[in-house]
Amino acid sequence: MDEAGLPGFHISNFRGFWAPKGTPREVVLKLNGAIKSALTTPAIQKRLGELGQELFPADKLTPEALGTMQKAEIEKWWPIMKAANIKSQ
Repeated sequence: MDEAGLPGFHISNFRGFWAPKGTPREVVLKLNGAIKSALTTPAIQKRLGELGQELFPADKLTPEALGTMQKAEIEKWWPIMKAANIKSQ
């Protein structure tokens, strides 16, 4: 975006899995383990690569890391959305 005339305007796309608030920790960890296991299979990695997806390193594939990233994205985009009067639909 810098080259397009919008210096400092950087957007990334990420995906995550969320569970309802109050989901027992052991359930969250079990789901997280299953997802991490699936992401290590060669077929999944190959297909994601074909789709242009980059996988986060293993230390970023945790519920805590996703929460930290989500919080950072909210802090980054909320003021911009508010200033532009963007509403959810």
